[in-house]
Amino acid sequence: MSDLIPVFRLSNYIQGIAEGWPTGDIQRGIICSLPRRFHALSRERQRTALRERVPLTGTRWDALLAAMVEHLAARHELEAPDWVNEPERFLDDTWVVSEVPIIRREALMFSPAAFLRHGAIPDPKDLDARGGETEEWAP
Repeated sequence: MSDLIPVFRLSNYIQGIAEGWPTGDIQRGIICSLPRRFHALSRERQRTALRERVPLTGTRWDALLAAMVEHLAARHELEAPDWVNEPERFLDDTWVVSEVPIIRREALMFSPAAFLRHGAIPDPKDLDARGGETEEWAP
C-alpha cells in the first residue's frame, strides 16, 4: 500500500513551477493540498517534513510556500524551519492571490501573520477545516 501513496515532501510542491503547470494548479497545490496532506501526517512525520529545505524557484511562489509552511508549523505548534526566513522568500510588493476585489479585501483584513509577513496572501476561504485548520479564520 505504501507504494501507492507518494511520500510527502515539501519540495514536491515546487515541481509544478519547474514544469510550467497552470497557475491555478500550483495555487491549489500549495494552498489546498499541502495543508490537508500535512495535517494527515503523524507528529513525527510533520517534524521530519519541516526539516527539508525547499529549493528556491525565483518566483513569488517561494513566498507563498514559505508562508504556508510557517503558518502550518504555528498551527501545529511546531517550530518553523529556518529556510522560511531566507530573504528570497519575502516579497517586496504584497501579492494577494485572488483578483476578486471583495476576496482581496478580506484576505488583507483576515490573513494569518505568516502570510502578511511574507507578502503572499491567499483567499481567506481557502484556509479552513478542509485544509487542516482547526478553525476558520475567515469571516
